[in-house]
Amino acid sequence: MTWIKSVPTAEAGAELAAAYASAASFSKHGRVSNLWQAWGADAPGLATLHAHYRALMGDPSPLAPKQAEMVALVVSATNGNGYCVTHHGLRLAALTGEPLARAVALDYREANLAARDRVLLDAAVALTCEPAERTNADIERLREYGFDDAAILKLTEITALYNLVNRVASALGVSLEDGMKPWEFGAQK
Repeated sequence: MTWIKSVPTAEAGAELAAAYASAASFSKHGRVSNLWQAWGADAPGLATLHAHYRALMGDPSPLAPKQAEMVALVVSATNGNGYCVTHHGLRLAALTGEPLARAVALDYREANLAARDRVLLDAAVALTCEPAERTNADIERLREYGFDDAAILKLTEITALYNLVNRVASALGVSLEDGMKPWEFGAQK
């Protein structure tokens, strides 16, 4: 499951069990993912991170849920994190249909997306690849496509969250849950 000892749900103490229950309640499958179990040795950290994840992805407004999932998917593909690509590819497929979700995973620039969504994803990739090179011009480009400050902040938060989650999942070798088939994805850089 991971390169470090994960904490299975059956071995969770009271604080971790509460964090796991929260994670399972947010899961459409009602289970605690391998990612959250990898975080199990840090129950307070997991509870905090999962609450932040729920706040951003549970209600990503003013972004649409499909935009939030596209950001999570494209950031994960850019970082080469197959675990998160698969999870967010499936979530995006539920919102848009599988052909579009798979096209976004391979290369969002070639997918049949509105220009506005492409600009959103361009910003997420730029922040992922070259965070220190971001300027006010990046913000102004988003504004030109109708994104207000609240949407720009939400985009930035979701991008940053998935950069964190991707790095932890990659560094710990988190594997897909049994029965999940990995998604093909492109470098997106």
